[in-house]
Amino acid sequence: MKLLHTGDLHLGKSLHEHSVLEDQKHILDQLVNELRGEDYAALIIAGDVYDRTVPPAEAVALFSAFLADCRDACPEVTIAVIPGNHDSAKRLAFADRILGTRHIHIICNPEDSFTPIILSKGTEKLALFLLPFLAAGTLQPEQSRSTGEEPTLFDDAGGALLSQAELAREASRRFSLLLDSPELDGIPAVLAAHLFTTGGAESSSERIFLGTAEQVSPALFSRFAYTALGHLHRFQKITDRMYYAGSPLAYAFDEAETVKVFLRVEIDTSTPSWPVSVEPIPFQPLRAVRRLSGSFDDFYSGTAFDRFAADYLEICLDDHDLVANPVNLLKPKFPWLLSLKQGLERETDSTARNRVEAEMQKTVRSASDDFKRFQEMLYGNIDESRQTLFEELLAECTREDGVNV
Repeated sequence: MKLLHTGDLHLGKSLHEHSVLEDQKHILDQLVNELRGEDYAALIIAGDVYDRTVPPAEAVALFSAFLADCRDACPEVTIAVIPGNHDSAKRLAFADRILGTRHIHIICNPEDSFTPIILSKGTEKLALFLLPFLAAGTLQPEQSRSTGEEPTLFDDAGGALLSQAELAREASRRFSLLLDSPELDGIPAVLAAHLFTTGGAESSSERIFLGTAEQVSPALFSRFAYTALGHLHRFQKITDRMYYAGSPLAYAFDEAETVKVFLRVEIDTSTPSWPVSVEPIPFQPLRAVRRLSGSFDDFYSGTAFDRFAADYLEICLDDHDLVANPVNLLKPKFPWLLSLKQGLERETDSTARNRVEAEMQKTVRSASDDFKRFQEMLYGNIDESRQTLFEELLAECTREDGVNV
């Protein structure tokens, strides 16, 4: 059984305030051509269809046209879509019941994730589970569900699950029960999910969660024959049966020169261990995203970089002196120049971070100092009784290791 795995389309996104909708149409056309040229059972889009919860009308029209093209080109191919953390699940789910009758399945309610979509091709069968991005409180623990209690976000004794790690563990528990059921005996199961696994490599174009509580152990979903992941924008292998396809376009200059792919996944459904082969198929972007370095004269008068004039560029000038109005001077020659750095802007990330941290150390203030400044701003003076009360409350909310909770 053959599947096509992609995700993180981010339709409607801009690169340095430049719309890349034309570039996105170009890669969606390639997806349609790939579906047309191979005998696929399903296309999996693993979240972040749009770049924001209220996408521009042009992005919605583009996705609508893409789904129509897929249906016209391959009427029998199942299209499976889940929302990511950038999407509005309810908006993406518009007309989902009607679309489901056309083999276009959009699962936006996590509680619906535990009903598999059974794919069939001849004598082959496969169970496909779709797990959308798990927002806090979208899954209740077993105790709350059995008693019919409403989830309470701040009730540790039995309230809703908040972190990605907690939510994923609950989803894994439910999936395990289903995979042990007689109905799925002898049928390989595939999962599509939008989450951040432990060990995944991030990039700056993602909306990264803070803290390790939002990272999910890959072992939670190890029973699936294949897990198609979305959220991280770099193509990467997490385990032999778990991959991120990555975004089909580079959405930041730190992704320049990285190969963008969709994944052709083949599962041998006739062998009990269900061997899986994964083949990356590179996209051909309308314009490459590149980061170039050199002197101003190298770009302005030289010819070494002329071959990149049709690409999206970030140019880093290494001149000792600052150049006045470099963008205006270079734009006629490099019309897709979107970012230019010189001087301090050319610092590496680590150098810049160290410099900022050093500056912050010079002006470190305590919470008590901040509250004093807050009082002065509001009242023009400091009320000592109010200040004392604040410091007592602060002490009660501080662990022995000095961390505020």
